[in-house]
Amino acid sequence: MKTVIIKIDEKTYEELLAKAKSEGFLTISEYLRALLMRSVGKETQVKETEKTTSLTSEKLIQLLERRIQDKINPFTSKIDELSRKYGEFIERLEAIEEKLKSLEEKVAIYQQGIEKTAAKKAKEISKKSAIDILREQKVIFERDIATRIRDRDSFFSKLEREGAKVIEGKDERIAVEPTYWQEFVKKIENLSTNNDEEIQKILDAIELRLFKKLKESALLVYNTSLRKWQILI
Repeated sequence: MKTVIIKIDEKTYEELLAKAKSEGFLTISEYLRALLMRSVGKETQVKETEKTTSLTSEKLIQLLERRIQDKINPFTSKIDELSRKYGEFIERLEAIEEKLKSLEEKVAIYQQGIEKTAAKKAKEISKKSAIDILREQKVIFERDIATRIRDRDSFFSKLEREGAKVIEGKDERIAVEPTYWQEFVKKIENLSTNNDEEIQKILDAIELRLFKKLKESALLVYNTSLRKWQILI
């Protein structure tokens, strides 16, 4: 096969290149070869060349598309994975919101129950007299009623008038039901130990609290010579 070389100026080259591209050729050489084939009557060869050129272009485009797709696929799979995880996150978030809503409703119901119970107890207490309450509780410490009774002076004065034992302790007053006080005094007089652990075994919770308050207020002392406790009121 022979080779033909021609020299042309820059402008002509650009025009030929534009013409070649417009007719589907990749290079000027292919375009000129096709023109020569046509001029010598070899249409079949020209068509084959054009067909080959067309196929080459299509293959090139397909190759480019495939390579581009190969580059895109990893990102597409990652996007799909992110979309799936986002969907799962939204589902979990909605489930948590439902649980929180249910919990808030339960807390509200529980709070309402507490408020109703407290109101009921307050109403029941308001119907009872001070001495009735003392008979039930045996001992009333002032700090326990500080938030519920404003006029505590009148409260303790009334208890004292109705026969309760009212003691001026350290930082607070204590009202004791008369019979309970007498029994408490006897129990203390029979104590022959000042050991805290032994005392805790002998006295119940209310007695122990009253015992500690009297001791703290210097109204109850232990006589070491007699080995007995003495109430100074």
